[in-house]
Amino acid sequence: MQARASLRQALKELRELSGLGEAFAMDRDAVHLDGQRVQSDLDLISKAAHAQDLEVLATVLGHSHGDVLEDFLDLSPRFDEWLMAERVRLREQVLEEVLDALRCAGLHDMKHAREILRSLDRLEPANEAAARLGMRLDHDIGDGSSLHRRYRELCNRLDSEFGARPSARTRELFHSLAEGISPSQDAVGGGGRRANSPSIALRSRDMMPLVLVSPLRAQGQEDAVRSFGEACVDEIRSAVCQFRGLHVLALDEGDVGSVVAEAEHALAIYSLSGNVRQIGSGYQASLQLANAASHVILWAETIRLAALEIEAIDMLVEKASGVVLPAIDRDLERQLWSHDGELAEEGAKYTRARLLIRQLGDLESVKAAVALLEELVEEDPAHIAARLLLVRMYNTDFWQQVCGHDVQAFREASERHLREAVKVQPGHCEVRLRQAWCELRKGNVAHAEREFKAALAALPNDPDMVNMCAFGMCHLGLFEAAEDLMQRAFRQNPFPPSDYHADYAVLAALRGFAEDAEAHFSVSGEMGLQYTAVRMANAVRLDDSDGLMAEIEERFRDAFLRAWQQPTKPQLEDVMEWVDYTLPLNPIEHRTFIKSNLAQILAPRW
Repeated sequence: MQARASLRQALKELRELSGLGEAFAMDRDAVHLDGQRVQSDLDLISKAAHAQDLEVLATVLGHSHGDVLEDFLDLSPRFDEWLMAERVRLREQVLEEVLDALRCAGLHDMKHAREILRSLDRLEPANEAAARLGMRLDHDIGDGSSLHRRYRELCNRLDSEFGARPSARTRELFHSLAEGISPSQDAVGGGGRRANSPSIALRSRDMMPLVLVSPLRAQGQEDAVRSFGEACVDEIRSAVCQFRGLHVLALDEGDVGSVVAEAEHALAIYSLSGNVRQIGSGYQASLQLANAASHVILWAETIRLAALEIEAIDMLVEKASGVVLPAIDRDLERQLWSHDGELAEEGAKYTRARLLIRQLGDLESVKAAVALLEELVEEDPAHIAARLLLVRMYNTDFWQQVCGHDVQAFREASERHLREAVKVQPGHCEVRLRQAWCELRKGNVAHAEREFKAALAALPNDPDMVNMCAFGMCHLGLFEAAEDLMQRAFRQNPFPPSDYHADYAVLAALRGFAEDAEAHFSVSGEMGLQYTAVRMANAVRLDDSDGLMAEIEERFRDAFLRAWQQPTKPQLEDVMEWVDYTLPLNPIEHRTFIKSNLAQILAPRW
């Protein structure tokens, strides 16, 4: 009787509500709410999702803060039980309907798609389905930073709330997208990667080294050590996946079937592995990179860690990812020069060309490498890695040894390949790096600085990329930034090539550290005209008791005359014009330093 009295009173109060009373229909057996007279945010979400109207969907979700059926808790124990089950059902319904709408229309309205994903984060912060869709959308518009941020946020949430990591499905998707591969299953819009945004990754027919990145073994049962090891290996995999010229495989322990399948198309197989353990009050991480076939260890390092914090993860990622490509290249170079194995294969053109270019200094090797790269882009115009390497090579001073003083045709070839690369993937970090150097040579200083910084932010663990950005900063006169970046490149790469030393020598010379500059020039062994010009200008500041200046002057004079290839002998004014054209140093005072010191040395005998 008491319950019936309460019900009668509640129905009476409902009828008296202004604007709502007529929305209720009641008889002896039931009370109905007329959906035509009343709307709820859940109804609006459902209608907008089915209509794929992302603008309305973003607005409604943005106004709906908190959980579904908010503020109904603690009415009664039995109601609370119903509420818990109903919230789960409604939450799953909202997620399913909204995600379906995003899969169909997300790429066409990325502004509202991002707003919707942020709302879903509030509703269900650790939902992997939403995170996977967000990562796909990030990948398909070329936003690598958001892709990595989204995955790291998911990892942090799962770890803090449940002490867990993302599922194998989510981890595999992330590593595939980070490598530039868009899996066809569950593709956004049903179409996978868009035709106008292919990956920077090389085509599958390219034979490349395969890197197996194994989990970092946690020696000990402490959960913090295991979680730290899992976070480290995920970050290492995502960093290495971005490097050109490598295939990367995430290897779980005992997973050998996929390795055998991949090995058939690999030039060589390498294993990156390690462990983390507690030592007293601190921790120790051991990392190593080995040739999986010969079991020869190419690199190994042990790092002491004070605590298992984000700074420690960043340090290990920098160490491990920075060494991978240089160490593998050193191993492959031994095959190249011994004419051993698959490097002679037709499918290894890109790797062979890249290794030939690494030698630098050898004009015939560079010409052979460029010929291979031109073959590749003729066969496959979308081979972006080959195009970007051509952009770099046509922008160096090697071609002065081919065509003399006038290198305009090669600069134009560089610009042409860059335009084609931009069509394929305009926002990729390597594309932006090449754009930066082209803009620098054209005198667009502000644009060049912006592109250097963007490229660096996208790929901070590739030492070659870091050094090229550093040398760009040096040309822009940003010496402090250049110093920090060059030191980072040396720290990341335990096998620094000769151009690292030569680039650092240029920086030291421009900063007035003449002895340091000469020491780095000497150890580099670089003989290019540009480096030799700066070295000769720097030598004016040094004690020339051992006759160094005369030796450098003779080397520069001979190289310049061989490269000139013009009907008349070059005059000193031609050398000064060459400096302006090939050494785009900013501000102008840095070029003045080079030109005035060169003139001082060359004038007596030119």
